[in-house]
Amino acid sequence: MKITTNQMSPAHTILERLGGRQAVAQHLNLDKSTLCRWCGPKPGGTDGLIPQRYWPGLVVLARKQGIDITVAELAGLKA
Repeated sequence: MKITTNQMSPAHTILERLGGRQAVAQHLNLDKSTLCRWCGPKPGGTDGLIPQRYWPGLVVLARKQGIDITVAELAGLKA
């Protein structure tokens, strides 16, 4: 599978697991373009890293959906 510049992980993988960018943007009260930047390369994006200030909201959303999201996943750490 070819990874495009707007599919950088861990952001892309986590957003997809939580229902996609639109659902996550609504839950976090963010514009969808913010989440697109998380999935994009630097200098305009975050290279797939999710800013830590959003981690608690993502964990809450995951729990509501019965999905287990770990800090290691949010940080993009390999097991």
